[in-house]
Amino acid sequence: MTRPTTTQPSTPVAEGTLPARPGSHWRWAAGVALLAAVFLAALAAGDLALSPSEVWAALTGTANDFTQTVVLAWRLPRALAAVAFGAALGAAGSIFQTLTRNPLGSPDIIGFNTGAYTGVLLALIIIPAPGFAATATAALLGGLAAAALVLLFSSRSGVGGNTFVLAGIAMSAALGALNTWLVYKTDTATATASSVWAAGTLDNTRWELLQPVLGALAVIAVATALLVPKLRIIELGDDLAHALGLRVSTTRLLLVASAVGLTAVTTAAAGPIMFVALAAPHLARATLPRTHPTLAAALAGALLLSIADWLAAHAFAPTQLPVGAVTVSLGGVYLTLTILFRKH
Repeated sequence: MTRPTTTQPSTPVAEGTLPARPGSHWRWAAGVALLAAVFLAALAAGDLALSPSEVWAALTGTANDFTQTVVLAWRLPRALAAVAFGAALGAAGSIFQTLTRNPLGSPDIIGFNTGAYTGVLLALIIIPAPGFAATATAALLGGLAAAALVLLFSSRSGVGGNTFVLAGIAMSAALGALNTWLVYKTDTATATASSVWAAGTLDNTRWELLQPVLGALAVIAVATALLVPKLRIIELGDDLAHALGLRVSTTRLLLVASAVGLTAVTTAAAGPIMFVALAAPHLARATLPRTHPTLAAALAGALLLSIADWLAAHAFAPTQLPVGAVTVSLGGVYLTLTILFRKH
């Protein structure tokens, strides 16, 4: 007679304490090295092509004044924005996909970006010639309002389920219809301005705009880093998380708030950059170690947006494309190949 066996729940392991597999350090190093190479390429490329030694001289303050102006004042803000915004979107996508247990859980899908576009459209219609602060504030409020409505509609089933994603898709569709109606009813100048913002671009990134944005992202990133270790406990299930003393609902709402905050600040500064939050976690799982999934998604997002921005600025020179158009193309190709060649 065979003795029945019982399965003991595994001990929850906080993110960052999983044993590293052989070769994982090399993959981290390769990812960081590739990001550094793309970052330096962004500083070197342009109408005035610079060598790596000239870029390094500008960064260390030993180049001539004109070269330092080109690198430090003109190109460095945009390159830094691509890294920071991509990392923020990648981390936000990883948190959403973990909480919803759905690979489609991202700000792109749940209506946040569409809500931000609604806010900008209303600002352009109501306020004559709004500046950056008014546009960014409107995008922030629109995105937060959309996220709050999705949370309200899915409150009965909670964030960790398909209802949250379905509510987000429904909200995105409804706001998309509203945006189309607003564009149709407004004048040509307003419709053009809103379309340019909705494409997502880093063309107008300057230090005076970037510095407060980086400060806000740094504060939210620190708060997110403190919350992320609890994600693995929530992954074990609500009952076990409660048994371990975790305040599941409060922790889940704080994680959602941090992911929304990362997305909101980025969207307010650069417009809705699609597919980075959705594709970065998938890219991280395929190429980087899984011991730190949120950090890996942040690295993948930074790399994805930096490459996309370089392509948008230089691949079709002298014509420059909105980086949002390139991220959609890269993300679409990657996900299509993933679906075609997946084994299971």
